[in-house]
Amino acid sequence: MVMASPFARAVAAAAVTHDKVQGDLFTFAPQKYQTDRNAPLIPDTDRAIVEHVLCPFGEYAARAAAGPFNQVGVQQERAAHSSARPYVSLQLSRLPWRPRRGDIVTREGDGQRYRIAEVLPSQPGFVRLDLNGM
Repeated sequence: MVMASPFARAVAAAAVTHDKVQGDLFTFAPQKYQTDRNAPLIPDTDRAIVEHVLCPFGEYAARAAAGPFNQVGVQQERAAHSSARPYVSLQLSRLPWRPRRGDIVTREGDGQRYRIAEVLPSQPGFVRLDLNGM
């Protein structure tokens, strides 16, 4: 039997409190490719839909070619493109399967649907799912 490290146990314990304060409820609907990879994704019946998953939700700003975000002093701004990309932080133990690019995530509070654009590693046992609005 492998025991979790003290750090992993502390992160898991803190996540419970953090998620209750910062989290929203989401539904995860798995998707898969058809035999034709250029065709639209279809529901993946091998992986069950999971409802009421508590995840912290946020949107971070992304800027291209504008220079660093936070620097002390006054600096001249360069022309740039700015956007925001929503994300959720997911504790992997809350799903019976691994999330994949293309899966659909629905925010239960407002019904907004997102498609997972990227699955990024985070702290041990967690991933950050970058989302695209649908």
